Amino acid sequence: MFPIFWRALCAHAWLRRLCAALLLSSIGSGLCFIVVYTELLARQAAPATLALSFVLSSAPGLLGSLLGERLLRRSDCRHVLMLGELASLAGLLLLWQGVASSATYWLQLGTAIAALGSGMALPALAHYGKARLAAHELPAAALLDTLAFACHVVMGVGAGALLHGLLGNAWLLLLAASSFGGAVILLARIPAQALVHHIAIQPLSARLGSRQRRALAILPALAAVGAPAMALLPALLPPHSQQVLPLLFARSLGQLCGPLLVSSQQLGRHNRGMMLGCLAGFSACYLAIAWLPWPSLALLLVFAAHVLSNVVFSLGWHGLLQTFDKQHTAAASARSYRNQVLVAAISSLLAGWLANHIGAASALLMCCAAGWLLAAWLTRQA
Repeated sequence: MFPIFWRALCAHAWLRRLCAALLLSSIGSGLCFIVVYTELLARQAAPATLALSFVLSSAPGLLGSLLGERLLRRSDCRHVLMLGELASLAGLLLLWQGVASSATYWLQLGTAIAALGSGMALPALAHYGKARLAAHELPAAALLDTLAFACHVVMGVGAGALLHGLLGNAWLLLLAASSFGGAVILLARIPAQALVHHIAIQPLSARLGSRQRRALAILPALAAVGAPAMALLPALLPPHSQQVLPLLFARSLGQLCGPLLVSSQQLGRHNRGMMLGCLAGFSACYLAIAWLPWPSLALLLVFAAHVLSNVVFSLGWHGLLQTFDKQHTAAASARSYRNQVLVAAISSLLAGWLANHIGAASALLMCCAAGWLLAAWLTRQA
């Protein structure tokens, strides 16, 4: 996938500007991620609180994707993308209030507002890439989200983890605000949807083909397995563990490296068995963290788990862009995202509730088994 992405990047100036904007935005979101989790861990938040914070980092995107899809029918893609960045800036102000006070709800509210902005931008990003790239360049559009995660990892989470002890959370929030502001400026410089590229956004039909239903099911299936494990990760470690930030970095680095394992020959093929195998491997890695008495292996296990999960993500996102035409790409990506967020929210809250009653390790075992079975059912037509 990466050679195709590189050729498209060299060919299109607008794509380079869009990638630079995603880079800055992802740096800001990564820094905010570090601020929220270090604050929650410093306040010794309960597993249920950690799970709720994880849910709030994505669940408001449900409403955001609906809003973004509706705005795309009346406005240009770049304006919707810019509005998403401004929402992240608004959320950052609430995080600042949360850091300055002892009230955890400010941190959670700020996270929710930022997630609303991310959900708003997602259908616009999918529609813009599908509209402006040729069919043979579609893997480049599929990799835009991976690029965002790469910057989120290396320059956001990674830099935040390194700078947290030196600068403190207030300075990290200032750096995040600068990143979001720079992203807005760059997005203002990408081309508007000219007449030759302008495509009317249309809602999805009530009756979808089996291939379309399959494409819409893959990312919710991934959420069913992945969300409970990610929500419970901090609770799987001993109290006052110093491994939390390195584990979060290893998690994000694995998400970046996963698409490197996806060859162009695998794109668009019948991959249900491979995807379910990857999800089973993901679950096994997290269960090993919870049950094996070797904490030193946790970094490697988390990395491996998320390499596998992002193989599934890359195949699913490319399949979504490939299956739906240009008029329906925004609506399809928004619906898949909403289903993914809904599954993730329910499974994460359930995992947090179980962890408070039976312990994080036992809750993880139950949720991984149930999540894999749900993933197998959701992709049963794949």
